[in-house]
Amino acid sequence: MRRLLLLAAAVGVVSVWGLTPGLADAGLTGGSFIDVPKSHPAYSAVQNLLSRGILVPTSSGQFMGDQPLLRYDAAVWLDRAIKNIEAKISATTDLTPRLATLENQVRSLSSDLNRLSADLSTLSARVNALQQAVGQGGEVAQKAQLGVVLGLTGVILGLAALAWLIFF
Repeated sequence: MRRLLLLAAAVGVVSVWGLTPGLADAGLTGGSFIDVPKSHPAYSAVQNLLSRGILVPTSSGQFMGDQPLLRYDAAVWLDRAIKNIEAKISATTDLTPRLATLENQVRSLSSDLNRLSADLSTLSARVNALQQAVGQGGEVAQKAQLGVVLGLTGVILGLAALAWLIFF
């Protein structure tokens, strides 16, 4: 019986605790304010600031959005926001390893470019040599053709002269 009574009390406490989200996290980030309805235009902004720890619910779990903003409260909120931003910046500002990696990649690309430039120079020299060889080979071919034509012409003229002698 006593056990059943304790169980009922525990369920009651958990139910009340769960029904009041602002109290459920006891002012910790990640909960929600009990006085900010989900239909309010600022609800998502308030939730975002709450989740980042910039806004903290009162002890009663309220945001009290209809109350005037005091300069003290604004200073506390701005301080939390700046610390939040600084923490994120300091976590990502150590770019030394990334810069070292980029420098190595640039050096590698530079050496590849130098090697390719040397290869290109070699290929250019080979192409020039081939062009000269083809140019010289063209002259040789022309001389050979001229020699064949002259030789055939000589043979034909010789045969014609021989035929002239024989038949006339």
